[in-house]
Amino acid sequence: MQKNIPFAHFYSWNKINDEMLPNIMSEFRWNGVKDLVFGNILMTRVLHDPAFFGTLRYHSHNQKINLIETHAPYGQSYDLSCPDRGRFASLLDDHIKCMGYSVDCGSMTYTIHIGAWESVIYQTPNDEIRPHVIAKLEKLVPAAEKLGIIIAVENSFERSNTPDDVLYYINYFKSPYLQCCYDAGHANIMSPAPGKTTDQYSEGLKIAWNNNIEQYADALEKLSPYIVTCHLHDNDGYSDGHALPGRGTVDWQQIISGLKKCPNLKSMQSEVIYTPDLAIGEVVEKFNDLMR
Repeated sequence: MQKNIPFAHFYSWNKINDEMLPNIMSEFRWNGVKDLVFGNILMTRVLHDPAFFGTLRYHSHNQKINLIETHAPYGQSYDLSCPDRGRFASLLDDHIKCMGYSVDCGSMTYTIHIGAWESVIYQTPNDEIRPHVIAKLEKLVPAAEKLGIIIAVENSFERSNTPDDVLYYINYFKSPYLQCCYDAGHANIMSPAPGKTTDQYSEGLKIAWNNNIEQYADALEKLSPYIVTCHLHDNDGYSDGHALPGRGTVDWQQIISGLKKCPNLKSMQSEVIYTPDLAIGEVVEKFNDLMR
């Protein structure tokens, strides 16, 4: 790697009360971490309680913690694929506000979901989803450029979120302010492997694809020129476990090697979900080992 790429750690802030927020930040700092993710949980809270942004900035400043990458709020009413006309203007307003908060904290990228709701619940074809996504990005990309933050579209494991569809929007806009967040765990779920068949997937994933799952290979290679950040977590290849690397089937040597070759990579992120048996120090140590 020719440049020093910062590594940001995710944390599930909804699992603690506000009084513990600085304690968790302190725990990360004690373990040598200075960069955290401005996650969707924190950002959604800020949207509904703007005063909380001041609290967040105060604690991060005191604990010498940087919130260098942001994950946008997501779900039915926040995803780019949302077709609701009554939500269009307010959805744009929310994301532009969130990008502003992100820049104020020093975030370089703003990871966003195309969305799964329409594809999964209503089995809406991609060609009917795309106009809704494009209409929003036509407003959000110029806003991102004005603010100086890069929108990073994330690959996932539904028909509407394949690497090919991520590339569709990137190629449509051809803007340096619309790039990709590569999710290694999601790619692992959809990647073919010896002995891996679609009938082994969970019932939820089968329903999402209307019992016609299409695996995709070489996601990292396809997206490589446009990857500005990434989500790193492990799983069994069939479900979205967000596990510690080494507890699943992701080939980490290949992934880390491939990411280090991405020409526009600005950061890397852990998106491991903390369980009662998983300590912050353990996660930090694991990723420190992987990055060596």
